[in-house]
Amino acid sequence: MKPAPVPSADPSPIVVDETGPQSFTLTVTFDGQRFECGRYISRAAAMQAGRLFLQRKEGEAANGRTKRKPGRK
Repeated sequence: MKPAPVPSADPSPIVVDETGPQSFTLTVTFDGQRFECGRYISRAAAMQAGRLFLQRKEGEAANGRTKRKPGRK
């Protein structure tokens, strides 16, 4: 009998679920918020998108930016 998995104190903020053949969904948790980030054709593409999303969110948090404003630089 296998022991039950122990929940991690710091679960991965990037979750990729396989929903079908060549179909993966990406969910990212950042600062207590959960973001559904779409569907991808490969697990690797979804993981890369998740890492880039986290980098962007961390950068926005560090710079105090919360939202992009169209037309402004």
